Amino acid sequence: MKFIKNNIKLIIFILVFITIFILFNIFFNRPVDYTIEYDNSDYHIKESYDIKTSMYSFIVYNDEHKYEYAFEHKYLKDRKIVDKIEWYENDNSVCLSLSSKVGYGSPICNNGNNYYDYRINDKKDEVVNNNEFAIFDNNNDYFIWNGYGLTNKTKNIEYKFLSNESYTNNSSYQYKDYIIFADYDQKREFNKFYIYDNKKKEVNEWKINYNISFDSYFLGYYNDDLYLYDVSNQREYRLNIDKKKIKVVSKGDMVYYFDGEFKKINKNILVYNITPFKYNNSINYYVLDNTLYYSYFNSNIKVKASNKKIKDIIYTDKNKVYYISDDKLYSFDIVDGEKLLAKYFEWNFNYKDKIYVF
Repeated sequence: MKFIKNNIKLIIFILVFITIFILFNIFFNRPVDYTIEYDNSDYHIKESYDIKTSMYSFIVYNDEHKYEYAFEHKYLKDRKIVDKIEWYENDNSVCLSLSSKVGYGSPICNNGNNYYDYRINDKKDEVVNNNEFAIFDNNNDYFIWNGYGLTNKTKNIEYKFLSNESYTNNSSYQYKDYIIFADYDQKREFNKFYIYDNKKKEVNEWKINYNISFDSYFLGYYNDDLYLYDVSNQREYRLNIDKKKIKVVSKGDMVYYFDGEFKKINKNILVYNITPFKYNNSINYYVLDNTLYYSYFNSNIKVKASNKKIKDIIYTDKNKVYYISDDKLYSFDIVDGEKLLAKYFEWNFNYKDKIYVF
């Protein structure tokens, strides 16, 4: 106590100094939006960071072309974080890849008119057509709708939870480790969901206190919640599968919607057209004229990812996309490129809301 009394001024000074030092570090190391431009060897680079999305973006300029990449990553105080740029010529194209402290962007090629992924090839997967389910990549579990529930074709396990066969299955949604289904045994409206839990490998019932029309569709997810819009009754529901909670969240003419940000919009936008949430991930996939493309975050450059004729995207899981071509299921991501996963003759005719991959 005597020491403290005799050195009170020194102690106060030290505490003030430590506080200022901590605040100084917090202030100067806090995440901030930034955009800088710099030269790296033969290339001019535009580097940006967006706090809202935790997204790093890079534009590399090479002669008349530019190549764009984006990576979701925690904020770094460093700047000019591109480590290496490589390029090579492929036929009449110039291909470029980027390596940085926040991620690696595989080569994108430009032939003077269009951009395409360097792994594209014209090889056809010659597989004999038959009615059997054929698996070519055993790293996934493949589920199909069997009319009464699900069949895990990888492990040959059936999950039957309906009493009556239902051909349609458009009131379902895959989210994280779950697939949620409406109770198709009911007519016109339902007050029960079935939830497949891929961790527990089981299906559970979830009875709710609302009657929801089958004229409904899932909008998407935000944080840990799903959003479903009942077109007939013009109500929006927020569902939390983990907590088994559901609530009407629409008020008057306004509903919640996600389009780069979570906001309120007029419900009429959801009534007349199926309008799911729009996400802008580090890599975004879409199909145009039966061709699969991807674009990096906030980029208007579309990069061709496959030469196959694509029917539809089945599911997108972060930076990987699953899609159907003819009667075959494929995946594509930046690391592995295109992979043939499975084949089922039935997909020639019917695949909508029938395929789930974990």
